[in-house]
Amino acid sequence: MKKPGKLCVILIISACPAVVFSQGFKAGFTLGIAATQVDGDTYGGFDKAGPVAGVWVGRNLGNSWLGMMELRYAQKGSYAKTTVNEFNGYYRMRLHYFELPVMGGYRFVNGFQALGGISLGYLAKAEEMTELGPFPEEDISAFNQFELAMLCGVEYNYSEHWAFGAFFSYSIFPIRPYKGNITYRMNRGQYNQVVELLVRYKIQ
Repeated sequence: MKKPGKLCVILIISACPAVVFSQGFKAGFTLGIAATQVDGDTYGGFDKAGPVAGVWVGRNLGNSWLGMMELRYAQKGSYAKTTVNEFNGYYRMRLHYFELPVMGGYRFVNGFQALGGISLGYLAKAEEMTELGPFPEEDISAFNQFELAMLCGVEYNYSEHWAFGAFFSYSIFPIRPYKGNITYRMNRGQYNQVVELLVRYKIQ
């Protein structure tokens, strides 16, 4: 990870204890799995699975409204099996992000809550390869260091400490431009598209 990214993550982690123990805040852990694809890579389908793990803090904003912020790791990218002249191969892209989602939500009386917001991601490492080996460094270095994504989803509060949720996120800006900066109308490059299944544990 480059120095600016390290500094950003360290500052956020250092600030978390003060937020967690402030009056009215709740905190906990997040763990889950993401099914991902990259729009614009010529492959389709949510065939790439990656882990999601982090910590979160939240606060009630009245009887029904709430706010939440997370610090987490999420692996995104894409995967596809390929066949050329009866030879089976594959394509794999792994994108390792540290993310800071900020969300607002509405809590229903039946235990469900709807959440939505934006997420700022820092790309710590990018990998791209086929069965023949890794891609050239100039292709990998073309990924943007930061990602801004919109996200929305629903959660069910199973108990006082456990909640289960499903979320969808999509990059607002391209994570990597097409070669030669070619664009077609609003299509300006490649975009992360992610479906997540999450479990949250609440400490307090």
